[in-house]
Amino acid sequence: MAEQKTLFPVGRVVLLVGAVLLIVSLFLPWFVIGGSQQRLPAGTYDGVGITNVLNTLAQGPYAWAALAWLILVVVFGVTSAFVGRKFSMFGTSGILVLALYAILIFVSANLINQGVTSGAATVGFAYGFFLAIIGSALIETGARLKKPAAAATPAAPASPMMDEPER
Repeated sequence: MAEQKTLFPVGRVVLLVGAVLLIVSLFLPWFVIGGSQQRLPAGTYDGVGITNVLNTLAQGPYAWAALAWLILVVVFGVTSAFVGRKFSMFGTSGILVLALYAILIFVSANLINQGVTSGAATVGFAYGFFLAIIGSALIETGARLKKPAAAATPAAPASPMMDEPER
């Protein structure tokens, strides 16, 4: 019979906490953009808002795939916590998607700022982005927690009769 990977109860709690943090962080500020560039409007953006900004810059719905993936990470985290089945690497993939968001927004700001002498766009991180990373890390940690090893039982001392070979 194939061995089924199940979660340790503490792992389930860690998964749920990570999933809640990640889903809540989507609606908290991720990035603060300053400057007076029209292509990159100044303001504070949450996960959904920064997705809209990136889609506008890319002239397509490409960033929605990244946001949908983060929502799938939450769904798999909650499913894993309730069912008790491990889905590995989803928390890690969430962290990679968040890193992609950060890279894209910083590269976009640098490209928009080329040749600009005043009102250059500036980008800074906000607390929601860090909570999203922590949530993804907790999802991955919860999925990887293993049950503690059973304590070794001490061997019973051998009786004197057993030490002598049979004749």
